[in-house]
Amino acid sequence: MKALILAGGYARRLSPITDFIAKPLLPLGDRLVVDMVIDKVKELPIDGIYVSTNSYYEKQFRYWASCRDEPIEIIVEPTMGEEEKFGAIAGMKYAMERMGEDDYIIAAGDNIFDFSLSPLYEFFIKFKKPVMAVYDVQSKEKARRYGVVTISENSRVTRMVEKPSDPESTLISTAIYIFPDYIRGLIDEYLSEKNNPDSPGYFMAWLSKHHELYALPFKGMWRDIGSIDEYRQAFREFL
Repeated sequence: MKALILAGGYARRLSPITDFIAKPLLPLGDRLVVDMVIDKVKELPIDGIYVSTNSYYEKQFRYWASCRDEPIEIIVEPTMGEEEKFGAIAGMKYAMERMGEDDYIIAAGDNIFDFSLSPLYEFFIKFKKPVMAVYDVQSKEKARRYGVVTISENSRVTRMVEKPSDPESTLISTAIYIFPDYIRGLIDEYLSEKNNPDSPGYFMAWLSKHHELYALPFKGMWRDIGSIDEYRQAFREFL
């Protein structure tokens, strides 16, 4: 299994900070956000770590990777701005083509969480079906910003809506997934139908309608840093 950390976005909502530094490379306390993500991923038996970024932030990520103890391969999308970006789904396809055939654990580079991903991995190994981590944000106002998920008693996703105006629940996708190797063909199918190439939630919603998709709820701490206010709050928590 290979690990892919998604860091190809430009995070305009965090401008002007992200005019100068990629969002996953922002500090929280004495750590960087992406280091926290990778340390969690490394708890699993993975064969390699890849970070997908873009030409604008390439030098920053290459320098950061050179400071890590383990080898990290940087995959660079040839874009320099928001108007050129591939989008998260197209970016996943681009990265997977360079990573080669394998199973994949994929995580957004701006996830902050303290729970172990071992239950997600164990579920995947048992069933070999796509599975994602979900989290109860306990607020429908917050849930509007994410992909809202409904699951059955056997953990299968029965419905997923990306950024709904009226969420059915407060259970949301965290952009942490484990995929079998056949997912690359399904991404090709999704994109060939001219579906939204950006937020992973759109692909997961499509996947839940056409194939088996499972979700495991996690408790503990999880948050993203999608805005200046959210980053400021997280920064203070980690002081």
